[in-house]
Amino acid sequence: MYPFHPLTIHLPIGLLLGNALLTMLYLRCGDATLETSAYHCLWLGWLGAALAVVTGIFDATWLVFDPANLRNDALGWINTHAVVGLVMLVVYWQAWQLRRRQPMILSDSTARRGYLVRLALGVVLLVVNGWLGGYLVYSLQLNVRS
Repeated sequence: MYPFHPLTIHLPIGLLLGNALLTMLYLRCGDATLETSAYHCLWLGWLGAALAVVTGIFDATWLVFDPANLRNDALGWINTHAVVGLVMLVVYWQAWQLRRRQPMILSDSTARRGYLVRLALGVVLLVVNGWLGGYLVYSLQLNVRS
């Protein structure tokens, strides 16, 4: 079976990192189009990340229950990767809902702090989860066929 997860991860990573970059640029320049673009990157990135999590769970389940390719050494890493991905989805969901419900959230200094903390935490989780995925592929050679 062909793994679908690697096909679905790159676009959400770019969109969610683009959201952080555009938000920072908006805070520096004040151009409203940057904030609007950041918002669109956030919700499109979240939808793509949700798809990546679903395909990751599907691929991991297929891999874990494949009797011809038992990889007990990778199970803990797979589970950690999955949990970090799910936590990342929750954090970005909260940020998306805060911004959706309060479009001028970056103008309100009290509400802005919570929103920016969620975006920063989301970026950290995104980077950590990307590292975990890379470790699974490049160090543990998971789903790599020679």
